Amino acid sequence: MARILFAWELGGDYGHLARLLPVAQALKAGGHEVVFAVRDLLGAEAILAPHQIRCFQAPLWLGHVTRLPDPISYPEMLMRFGFLNARALTGICRAWRNLVDLLQPQLLVLDHAPTALLATRGLALPRVNFGDGFCIPPAGRPVPHFRWWQRENQVRLQDSEQHALATANQVLQTLDAPPLIGMADLQQCDATLMCTFAELDHYGERTAQPYLGPIFTLGQGEAQDWPGDTPAPRIFAYLKAGYPALDAVLGALQASGAQVLVHVAGAARQTVTRFSNGKMRVSPEPLSITQMAAQCDLALCHGGAGTTAAMLLAGKPLVLLPMHMEQIMTAQRLASLGAAVGVTPDATAQLTRLLRKALADAALSEAARRFAQTHTGYDQQASITAAAACCESLLTAPR
Repeated sequence: MARILFAWELGGDYGHLARLLPVAQALKAGGHEVVFAVRDLLGAEAILAPHQIRCFQAPLWLGHVTRLPDPISYPEMLMRFGFLNARALTGICRAWRNLVDLLQPQLLVLDHAPTALLATRGLALPRVNFGDGFCIPPAGRPVPHFRWWQRENQVRLQDSEQHALATANQVLQTLDAPPLIGMADLQQCDATLMCTFAELDHYGERTAQPYLGPIFTLGQGEAQDWPGDTPAPRIFAYLKAGYPALDAVLGALQASGAQVLVHVAGAARQTVTRFSNGKMRVSPEPLSITQMAAQCDLALCHGGAGTTAAMLLAGKPLVLLPMHMEQIMTAQRLASLGAAVGVTPDATAQLTRLLRKALADAALSEAARRFAQTHTGYDQQASITAAAACCESLLTAPR
C-alpha cells in the first residue's frame, strides 16, 4: 500500500485539518499510510494525534513583511508568505523537497499549501489540490481580485501578479522545474477537489468547475444542555479569543434574551466566568456542531467554511463577524443568498439589536431553509468516499 502525504500551510484553527482528516481516515482504512505536514502542531495534537497519525511541521515563511497594503488578490496575499523574496522562498521550497525525499510519499494532497505546490512542481509525483474556493482561486490572468462585488484597480492586479510570478519563476529555475505562465498555473495538479457548494464558492460559481461538496469533521466536541429555565430562542456562537470586539459581542449575546451557548477558542478563565450566567454559557472547549446545528435557531461565527456549511445544511441562518478577507468573501456570498447578515467590527455596538432582528427575520430563516432543501440529498460520506477514490486512482494511473 502507498504512503500519502497531506500538506497544510496557510490558514488558522481546525478547519483545514477537520476537512482533511475524514479523507485521510478513509484512505487509512483502505490500508494506506497517511502522514501530515501541518502549519499548526497544536491543532494537529488535538485533531490528528487521537487517530495515531504521524505529523511533521510544515516548512513555513517566518519573516514579517512590512509596508504592503492590504492584499486585493491571491498573488498579493502570497507576497506576505515568501513570494516577495526569491532567496527565502527557495529555502522553503528546498525544505519541502527535503521532506518529500525523506518521507518518499506516492501521493501528495495539498490543502492551502501554495509553497508546497511551488516546491513540488515538476516532480514525478501525483498531486491533488484539495480545498474550498478561497484556497483554490479561479484561473485567470491576472488571478481575479478578492472583492468581486466591486471594481478594482486592474493595473495594480497586473503589476502584483507579475511581481509574484517573477519571484516564483526564479525559484523554479533554481529548482530546475517548469516555469509558470501565470499565477493561476500554481494550482495545476493531477486532480482538483473543490470541497464546497457552488453557492458558497468565495469567488462565485465557476461553470466549468465540479464541486465535491463541503467536508468537515462531525461527531467531535462536547454536547451541552441549553442554559436557562424558560423557553427562549437559541443562539450558538463560535468565536475567537483574538477577535478585537469579543467582549462587546459576548455582552450583546448576554443582553439578547436568548439561550446562548458559546465556544470561544482559547478563552481566558476570566472571560468564561464573566459571561457564563443566566441564559448564557461560554466554553473554551469545542461544542458538538451536530447538536448545535440541530438545536439552535441562529448561529454566530466569523465565517469559517465548516461551521457555515454545517449550519446552512441544517437550515439555520447566520450572523457573521468576519476577521479576514476569506471570511469577508464568505459573508458577502451568504448575504447575497439572503441566509446571513454580516457585521463589521465597528458595528458590534448595534449587535444586540441586530441579533433580535435576525431572530425575528422570517426571510433570513426562509433563505437558510431553502438552502438546506436544495441540498437535502447531500451525503458528506459520499463526498469523502469520492475524494478517497480519486486519490487511489492517481496511485495507479500511469505517469
